[in-house]
This record gives sequence, C-alpha cells and structure tokens, in this order.
Amino acid sequence: MERRDFITALGGATALVTTALAAAAPALAQQADHAHTHGHDQAGGAHDHPPQFAALAAASAHCVSTGNDCLRHCFGMLAMNDTSMVACMRSIHDLVAACAALESLAAVNSPHTRILAKAVGEICTACAAECGKFPAIAACRACQDSCLACAAECKKVAA
Repeated sequence: MERRDFITALGGATALVTTALAAAAPALAQQADHAHTHGHDQAGGAHDHPPQFAALAAASAHCVSTGNDCLRHCFGMLAMNDTSMVACMRSIHDLVAACAALESLAAVNSPHTRILAKAVGEICTACAAECGKFPAIAACRACQDSCLACAAECKKVAA
C-alpha cells in the first residue's frame, strides 16, 4: 500500500469512527445522566459512603506535615555538620512514611487500616520520644505533639 492510499484509508476510518461517536453521543449522555442505584439510599442523588477513619486520616496527615517540617530542620542541622539529631531524623523518616501509608488506607476505609494503625501507633510513640529530646526546637515540639495525637487515634482504631 502506498502512502497516498494509506492516508485515504486512514481518513475514511477516522470519518467512520467520528460518525459512530456522533450517533452514540445522545445515548452516552443519557447514560451519564442516569443515576445508578445498586440498591443504595439515593438521598440527594449521591451514594453515602462516609469515612470510617476520618479522625485517623486527619491525624496521620498532620503527622506527615509536622514530620516533614521537623525533618527539614534535621537536614539543616546535618548540613551544618551537626549530627546530634540523626536518631530523630531516622525516627521522623519512618514516621512520615508510615503515616502517609496510614492516611491513604484510612481515607478509603481500607479493611487493613486497623492492622496498620497498631504499628503506626508504635512508630508515632517512638518518634515522640525522640522529638521530646529537643524541647527548645519548635518543629520538634510540634512533631512530638502531632505524634502523640496520632498515636492516640491509632490506639482507638487498633483496639
């Protein structure tokens, strides 16, 4: 097949697809407007799937945020050749990774949330202890407070 024949055939196929889509558009629009029920309560036209772990997801997200702030401080100290916060930095790294995973599971009502919450609670408690060694540093105090709050939420969920 020569290039000219190929382009002609391609143009014809494109026109055929465009015509098919144009013909199907009203049916697709009607289907999109149709509220599917699947037997769920349709109050307000939306499915009701409330978050089961909203407080845990929020506490985990806050831990990630304050943990990153504290981690940034630790990196700054390390850049100045001050290694006094290395253990804290390791603890915060674990905290941020674990809390991010927990937040993700909690946000979608994962059945694995309770299992992970137990481990994350322990990680939060350990991180709070490390951050507690630096009470004069605002980022460490904020991270410690956040860790304690998240550990308490983890304990509620894991029970």
